[in-house]
Amino acid sequence: MTPFSASPAWQRLLAHRDDLGGKTARELWRDDAARGEKLTVTCAELVLDFSKQRANAETLAGLCALARERGLAESIERLFSGAHVNVTEDRAALHMALRGDENVSIDGVAVRPEIHRARERMRVFSQAVREGHWRGATGERIRTVVGLGVGGSSLGPKLAARALRSASDGPEARFIENLDSAEFDDAIAGLDPAATLFVVVSKTFTTEETMANAAAARAWVGQRVGAAAVERHFVAATAHPERATAWGFPACNVFAFPEWVGGRFSLWSEVGLPVAIAIGMPAFERLLAGAHAVDLEFRSTPLERNAPALLALFAIWNRNALGCASHAVLPYGARLAGLPPYVQALEMESNGKRVDLEGRTVDFATAPVVVGGEGTPGQHAFHQWLHQGTDAVSTDFVVVARPMGTDGDRHARLVAHAAAQSEALMNGVEAKEPWITCPGGRASTTVVLPALDPYHLGSLLALYEHKVFAEGALWGINSFDQWGVELGKRIAGAILPAARGSGEAPDPATRHLLAIIHKLQQSE
Repeated sequence: MTPFSASPAWQRLLAHRDDLGGKTARELWRDDAARGEKLTVTCAELVLDFSKQRANAETLAGLCALARERGLAESIERLFSGAHVNVTEDRAALHMALRGDENVSIDGVAVRPEIHRARERMRVFSQAVREGHWRGATGERIRTVVGLGVGGSSLGPKLAARALRSASDGPEARFIENLDSAEFDDAIAGLDPAATLFVVVSKTFTTEETMANAAAARAWVGQRVGAAAVERHFVAATAHPERATAWGFPACNVFAFPEWVGGRFSLWSEVGLPVAIAIGMPAFERLLAGAHAVDLEFRSTPLERNAPALLALFAIWNRNALGCASHAVLPYGARLAGLPPYVQALEMESNGKRVDLEGRTVDFATAPVVVGGEGTPGQHAFHQWLHQGTDAVSTDFVVVARPMGTDGDRHARLVAHAAAQSEALMNGVEAKEPWITCPGGRASTTVVLPALDPYHLGSLLALYEHKVFAEGALWGINSFDQWGVELGKRIAGAILPAARGSGEAPDPATRHLLAIIHKLQQSE
């Protein structure tokens, strides 16, 4: 494939950018009062408003021409058909099959029977825990389920459990990710080991943070209930069930998922078991249904109205044509506080790449720095940077139409603030005093959910998944590997003896750093 930067369609877009002459969305609104309707699309009942982008009809046409030239539709079909789109690890990325009903095969093997069997096991187990048929070793009902995972094995389930708290009528879901034992101590504070179930989530079942926390949890429960701790208080979700059984799990306590489910795309699999236990399997299946609805639209809707594709195309326009090195994700809703870190991992781990699919070093920018936080607290923290900082930043506002709490007036205020922030970023303000002036001209998209419920949360997360895939396909990079993550893990293993105080780190700079740390450890 031709490198992205050399694409004729991209070169035409750069020329078009120059022809726009720096026009802002405010000026483009003056040129075309109907742009709101033209630049608003729907997807699985979500509404995406692109009208505050620095783009017009010609921009949109050029971006769609780029997508066609780069073969985006063909890439989407390869993804959904089970092709080995993860070329460096030679495997498919077919997480969409977990939430759909299509008959898909990988290397000639149908995957639906495996998915149905796994889903039924999740249904039976989650219902048994919720109804009190599965109890702890002392006969106590399970009151808390704790997910032990890190990265993609935790960010999605933790986001979903918090976002869907109003739908939760089962055991409380908590999560422990960090290797720092303080997080473990804080998470189990006040819990009864006899009434706690741990779900150990690791695709490889070798992840250091997860396995260290699992060992600590086994010791904590074992002190109270004895030898039956693992049998009644631990289940595992992994792509390597043999490693879980070797660790001590009974085979019936292991929920296996396939290798073609990537970590940051794994909420829809057995990795979502803590969520299913908290909200019930019918609600979990509505989460899947919302995501599946986006899958169908991503695969079939023409580019000009294809929401995930347009989200990716405008992101590339902002990143590569308009120079936005950072992108802010701003959910207006306390229960969506987990969305920015989820999108951060999705975007930066997937598309933080410096070589293309053919191994060539790219000469263009890939994933931006993703920042963000919930509104309105973020307005009192970092929005100052958005409005008056020196960096060009693009923004996604995520707004829920119906109140998420019990006070409709406060929700109206929340909506007003979201609308005001997007307007202020677009329009800015001129003042006699330079320190009051805000330049405006900052591009944003607003995604509106009808309600924060399982269906629409599933739609929102799938929307971002497919945006990230489309970006990677357009840039010609692999969105499904993460070799940079592995480098630090290997080095940490070599350093660990020195960090423990026995042995010496190979690198002199690291030896210097550890000497500082050890000295402070020994001081009073």
